Amino acid sequence: MQRIIKTIALTLAFSSQLLAEDTKEATAYQGAFDTFYKYIETLNKNELNDENINKLFNVNFCFSGSPNLILSDHAEIKTFYNSIRNGIYPKICHPHKFSALKLHKLAYLPMTEKFVKIALLDVFLTTPSETPRYKMSFIYSLAYNDKKESWLMNGLEEVQVKNYPNNWKQLKVRKQFKYDKKVPVSELKPLLASAIEP
Repeated sequence: MQRIIKTIALTLAFSSQLLAEDTKEATAYQGAFDTFYKYIETLNKNELNDENINKLFNVNFCFSGSPNLILSDHAEIKTFYNSIRNGIYPKICHPHKFSALKLHKLAYLPMTEKFVKIALLDVFLTTPSETPRYKMSFIYSLAYNDKKESWLMNGLEEVQVKNYPNNWKQLKVRKQFKYDKKVPVSELKPLLASAIEP
């Protein structure tokens, strides 16, 4: 009996140590998560202006997919993201209007102390009454910029929804961004960025 109790105690202690290490690691990337959430908030508000793009994105931002794109300055990044937000999203949602992106899942993969990847599985809400209709998945790279002393969006990779990285460190989605599962995610139509015609 004492051996069982000792084994349980050791297991709990080890689990607590792992949890503490994960929490410490997640805290180290808190600035990256803040930048990512600010991006989602800015996208939803349709406020991808010069000031916000400069605050959120590195120059030489890369999109990996089909086709691959290298956006060499903030003006190109602004044009690219506004064309998606105000051109592609309305086309996807037609005859309804795009309302907002909500996050169903979020995960991260540390690469270095100043570079991290964040994966998301998001849901498109549309009119009427913020009806959930579609789901997509992407991986963002964020890098710490020493000159600006902040984490900035550095690159984007398209991902099929079925390939969302469940084996990465999963993050609890902040309440205001969390998808409420009004419609089960399994019932939503999956989209792939490169398959959407401009």
